[in-house]
Amino acid sequence: MKNFDSFYPMLRRFLADIYGSAERGLSIYQSRYRAVDYYRNYRVRPNSYLLVATVGGEPVGWLYARRKKDHTYIYDIFVKPEFRKRGVGRALVDEVEKLAGGPLVAETHEGAVEAFKSWGFTVEGGYEEDGIKWFVVKRAS
Repeated sequence: MKNFDSFYPMLRRFLADIYGSAERGLSIYQSRYRAVDYYRNYRVRPNSYLLVATVGGEPVGWLYARRKKDHTYIYDIFVKPEFRKRGVGRALVDEVEKLAGGPLVAETHEGAVEAFKSWGFTVEGGYEEDGIKWFVVKRAS
């Protein structure tokens, strides 16, 4: 990643939105997935997509996804609160679908499930982990 320092505050906010505090989220995210290190050292790889939305050169959101055998899996998507409901999230989702192909699949927390529905996803199932209710969502091509 070219500028992790400008990305990191968004990552903290993303995890705070999900886990109630950035520290708790960072602990879970790093220990389970080593995701902080992954983003810090991100390099373009085949079938891997890290899209960053910017306004005036400043990052306002991002989406990370990978193309799997028969679908594209969205691992993370975040838009800064002051830029939500302005089409940033939809643009990120539409762009990764254009680049990687569909169908699109994600697991999202309760606070973001309505956004996914507004982008054309349907809820396929759900589960609970770490005290968080997660929803499996899918958007057909």
